[in-house]
Amino acid sequence: MILPADASKEEFYAYVIEQRGAVPDNELEDLWEWRQKLQGIRVVTGRGERSQLPPEEQHMTLKEREQKVISDARAQGKDPVPVGNRWV
Repeated sequence: MILPADASKEEFYAYVIEQRGAVPDNELEDLWEWRQKLQGIRVVTGRGERSQLPPEEQHMTLKEREQKVISDARAQGKDPVPVGNRWV
């Protein structure tokens, strides 16, 4: 059985006891807190941001896109210069 993400604290405690047997109350509380932290983790892949780019740039790395912007600017006769982490 897999515990659903929206399981209550009591359901979680019952699940842990069913899987592991008798567990001290303080350990149950620690496990519950750990579960809450893990459920709060969000992995940002950048997929949404990349989907807004032109199709030919969607699979480029940041470095590849940076080089493309610089080469496009130079092709237009501009000379971009680095300012901190950005080119202007």
